[in-house]
Amino acid sequence: MLRKVPAMLLTAALLTGSVSATAAFAETAPVQQQKINVTLNERPLAFPQDVVTENGVAYVNASTLAIALGGTAAWDSMIKSVLIAKDNNYALRMYENSTFAYKNGKEIRVPAPPRTTTGAVLVPLVYVAQELGAEVTYDEKTLTYNLQIEIVK
Repeated sequence: MLRKVPAMLLTAALLTGSVSATAAFAETAPVQQQKINVTLNERPLAFPQDVVTENGVAYVNASTLAIALGGTAAWDSMIKSVLIAKDNNYALRMYENSTFAYKNGKEIRVPAPPRTTTGAVLVPLVYVAQELGAEVTYDEKTLTYNLQIEIVK
């Protein structure tokens, strides 16, 4: 019986700590958002992460969006920027946490900076899609962004 007392005390301490941690996390966890959808030429466009919204801006995976619209995207970890390019005549470099950017070598301001997450870079959906040539509409009833673009293969 005496051997079981330390084990019971340890178990009680671990359970108390995990309950406290769960309660603390619950207080700071963001409110769950409704799922936002994206279509490309009337077909669902799947992203590896859900669409994230912040301050009215929808963010999506940079590579998935760029490739779907005929471009490319690459993250530069040295200068913390994403380079989005298309057709050897368009290049947009956006910097993490900054609205400062370069478009075809000229300094510009973007409406929202890219965000990094574990294993991905998220970019403002509407801005980047329009920059890559897509027409973008939003259906509030279905929470769907509709992208239209001629895909050249």
